[in-house]
Amino acid sequence: MYSRPQLTLVRSAVVGRWGFTLDPGATIAFHLVKKGSAWLRRPGTPVVRLEQGDLVVIANGEAHDVTYRKDGLAEPVAEFARRSFELTGREPDAVIFCGTLRADTARRQTGVFAIPPFIHLSAAEIADDPGIAGLVALLSAELECTFEGNETLIESLTAGLMIYVLRRAAEQAGHSPGWLVAMNDPQLARVFQAIHATPAEPWTVEEMASSAGLSRATFSRRFAERVGEPPLSYLTAWRMTLAGRRLLQGKQPLSRIAAEVGYSSEAAFSRAFKRHHGVAPAAYRNVGVGV
Repeated sequence: MYSRPQLTLVRSAVVGRWGFTLDPGATIAFHLVKKGSAWLRRPGTPVVRLEQGDLVVIANGEAHDVTYRKDGLAEPVAEFARRSFELTGREPDAVIFCGTLRADTARRQTGVFAIPPFIHLSAAEIADDPGIAGLVALLSAELECTFEGNETLIESLTAGLMIYVLRRAAEQAGHSPGWLVAMNDPQLARVFQAIHATPAEPWTVEEMASSAGLSRATFSRRFAERVGEPPLSYLTAWRMTLAGRRLLQGKQPLSRIAAEVGYSSEAAFSRAFKRHHGVAPAAYRNVGVGV
């Protein structure tokens, strides 16, 4: 375990019934399932199954549970950290690598003002990204070693992991490489934060410009220059990424998913989804196309 006021990292090997809950706060949390599986519960969203190798980042400080099964009980994380699991003669059912990073520390280390509230990378996506896979391996090794003076290295590796995850999230949503640079613009960051938090709002370019405190023309030009695409294209890509996740996470009706990502009709949502993903929502869900 590595614990500092700005950063906490824990490797937990568990058996039997287990679960922990993180209260809301000004932190970014991330969880990597190194072995076994787990379930992630967040208020107002479908429960997410985390398979071996999956990584999730929860950047908006919301409360959430990580448990051994979908309806498993979760105890406060401080109590969970004090539990002792008997592993003599048996392999752990799951190994979970968890961390919390203060939001202001993350901004200072990565230079990013706005981070998507929820990022879920599958084991296959991580394996396909040597940067993320390598950083995860290095962080795990540093947590298990007894060398003194590795605090700076651990914090640097964590900051690097966040940057690589953000890059992957940008690719996942179909955004250009300029997305991460644009996140460093405080005025544009306000727009990213608003869009990420309330994708169902009927956003217009004028409303985005107002959120940024810029004129419509200045905002549109700066957004396109720094993000590499117009504001409404970014918004659509973000909505379609969220919709894809919803489709793969459960059996919510299309009308509900459409409403959650800002479409008043299922037909309009289906047309937009097919344009973005290349398949209709039902086919996406049935075939299990990755996001």
